[in-house]
Amino acid sequence: MPESTLADTRPARQFLLIPGFMCDASLWKFMLPGLEQLGQVHFADLNEGNSIEDMATRLLPALPDKAIIIGFSLGGYVARHLAWLALQQGKAINGLVLLNTSARASTADEDNKNRQQIKLLEHYPYKGQTMTALRRALHPQRQDDAVMLAHLQAMSLTLGKQIFLQQLSVVRADGHHELTEIARPALVVASRNDQMRTLAESEKLASGLPYSSLRIVEDCGHMSPLEKAPELITVLDSWLKRSRL
Repeated sequence: MPESTLADTRPARQFLLIPGFMCDASLWKFMLPGLEQLGQVHFADLNEGNSIEDMATRLLPALPDKAIIIGFSLGGYVARHLAWLALQQGKAINGLVLLNTSARASTADEDNKNRQQIKLLEHYPYKGQTMTALRRALHPQRQDDAVMLAHLQAMSLTLGKQIFLQQLSVVRADGHHELTEIARPALVVASRNDQMRTLAESEKLASGLPYSSLRIVEDCGHMSPLEKAPELITVLDSWLKRSRL
């Protein structure tokens, strides 16, 4: 049988996409055409749950069989725990892709700042994230990109105050102890100019996963799915081929 016919008979890859803090499905809009060429796409959200564990447990029943779980930032925390949880319960997953994320715990300073923001919103109206926070998420050369900033703010406003408060209240526990049990192909992607996650965090994350690859995207801030979508698709496609997924 010709190779092309064999390829056509294989089940489509199943991707579950988990966005980050105050991001919705439009986070993936620039990656979506490429992702749909590589497999079938399913969207998740982080709109419920008061902990990483709660969020992952909520997503577990809808996890496609033999899925490749892709998580960005806060969604990477959830994706990692979801993969661990699925394997603990005997559910098959094929791979894990972690973008601009970490397995380290929140610091006391981070948790304190989040509590301060929550307290402020008891007295002031919610107007989306501050422009300072949005700019920090982008590469320094894109921090005045009006279109990119508008996209980020639109996601923040669409999700609204209650989801902002819910996601802000999540305390991130250290998850490095789970990594050795995620014995599936994994891809960790970091950005050279990420001001929210360090390369050291990505390196530690990748080193803890038994079958991982680490890729660093140049000239990119934290928002890699929006800033460098074509490059991410190329990296993902290469990893899928090397991993025979």
